[in-house]
Amino acid sequence: MLKDREKVIAALREKPMKVFDVMKRTNIANQEACQSLLLKMRDEGSIKFDINKGVWSAIS
Repeated sequence: MLKDREKVIAALREKPMKVFDVMKRTNIANQEACQSLLLKMRDEGSIKFDINKGVWSAIS
């Protein structure tokens, strides 16, 4: 799980992405698991979601 978090942060630092792009980039096969991880990371303040564009991005 920690490794997935590191992969997500690294991918989102390069550019903002949609959920399916994050899944492809980090090799997370299950959409529900990926969304759950993204929401947990958002609650922790590691990443943010832009509702207007529909993309996730890392907080600098």
